[in-house]
Amino acid sequence: MSKISPYSILYEDEQVLVVYKQRNVFTIRTADKKTYSHNLYHYLFLYLKNKGERLFVVHRLDYETSGILIFAKSKEMKERLQKCFEERRVLREYECVVQEDLPYGKEFHVKQFLKEEGLKVKLSTPEEGREAITHIVALNKIEIGTVLKVNIETGRRNQIRIALHSLSLTLIGDTRYSLNEAKRMYLNFYHLKFPEDVQMTRHDFICEPLWLKDEKSL
Repeated sequence: MSKISPYSILYEDEQVLVVYKQRNVFTIRTADKKTYSHNLYHYLFLYLKNKGERLFVVHRLDYETSGILIFAKSKEMKERLQKCFEERRVLREYECVVQEDLPYGKEFHVKQFLKEEGLKVKLSTPEEGREAITHIVALNKIEIGTVLKVNIETGRRNQIRIALHSLSLTLIGDTRYSLNEAKRMYLNFYHLKFPEDVQMTRHDFICEPLWLKDEKSL
């Protein structure tokens, strides 16, 4: 990774490219011209172009969120992986830190319906919104709060942040919903796993969590 490239490569073969995205970078460019050449897709597109390969976006992470992203090198692989996401067959585990002092093992299961309106996401109805299912468990403590392990069945924009907010939990560094200022937003995507029956060489991708210390939870 170069000094200005906001990613590191976790795995690569002829089918996929898996990277770790740093916080505060967009997955793809936005309407803001400042992001036209400073987005993850742009960096990876150039990287693969130099090798004579193509790049296809499979999923995204919020600007403030760090973590694992998988890109396909063919349209066929892109569609294969996206189908897994659509069928909710992909394991997606995040870690985050909330300000509140929660007991070890405390669980929350949140089902909501979210609707995107431009750059905003809000709670909606089953008729107008898209289902968002989030599973949360409180684990170890660090100096600034309680570390949570979060598993999402669906991948809606801002899903975890809105779920935490609905539980009256303060996600540290989330200025949009929790109205909390910090050096960063404490949300990180550390484990991505596809089902074994998917035709790909490797199915499981994991990086060391930043705050989660309970080995039994990994």
